[in-house]
Amino acid sequence: MTKIGILVAMAVECRSLTPKRIPEGGCLELSDGCIIGLSGAGPKAAQSCCAALVEAGAASLISWGCAAALAPGINPGDLILPTRIACTDGMQIDTDGTWHARLLSELEGNMTVYTGILAESDRIVAREDEKRAISACTGAIALDMESAAAARAAGQFKLPFLAIRSIVDPVGVTLPPSVHAAFDENGMLNVPKLLLRSLRHPADMVGIIRLGRHFGAAMKSLRLAAAISREAHFAAA
Repeated sequence: MTKIGILVAMAVECRSLTPKRIPEGGCLELSDGCIIGLSGAGPKAAQSCCAALVEAGAASLISWGCAAALAPGINPGDLILPTRIACTDGMQIDTDGTWHARLLSELEGNMTVYTGILAESDRIVAREDEKRAISACTGAIALDMESAAAARAAGQFKLPFLAIRSIVDPVGVTLPPSVHAAFDENGMLNVPKLLLRSLRHPADMVGIIRLGRHFGAAMKSLRLAAAISREAHFAAA
């Protein structure tokens, strides 16, 4: 069985793939041939985790998890299956065309799926004006922090690559400061810190509650995408 390495930044996102706990920075192989790697947020952590996935036997790579929308009309829970990744250094990397077409045919009709360019960021992009500026510069419809690093790793190891991302925050939503201040030095969301900071900044609570609903929609879509993809054995190239 060909093993597929799936890069996931946060433990909560892993729950869309497995209820099993994965140590931070570690990998877990499932019975269906998928190897899940929990990296932490950001390109450096993603790069390290991809190397660990390849060492564990992955013959292809998927960047999995949540993203921010950069284009109007893309809503929480909509799925992004990009054809290209726009890196911060100006390089653009294509995802595997055959694999993309196969998986898109499985997902369409079951959920809302957008294709196009997914942009890289090395930090959390919180404000609407920042999102629109990145979209104008790159032509991207969504943004995340790990997919470009995974795409570069796939190129380095000469492996097929896809990104599967579900939208949490639409382009018109600015994240509350308490959210992006609650990530630790390893790129993991520190929930107690988030709660404590939100108590000190009650104006953030409305945005945090809204973000929680949006995240719930994103996770629902990721679970559905996982179920559909597994039925097609992730349609690996």
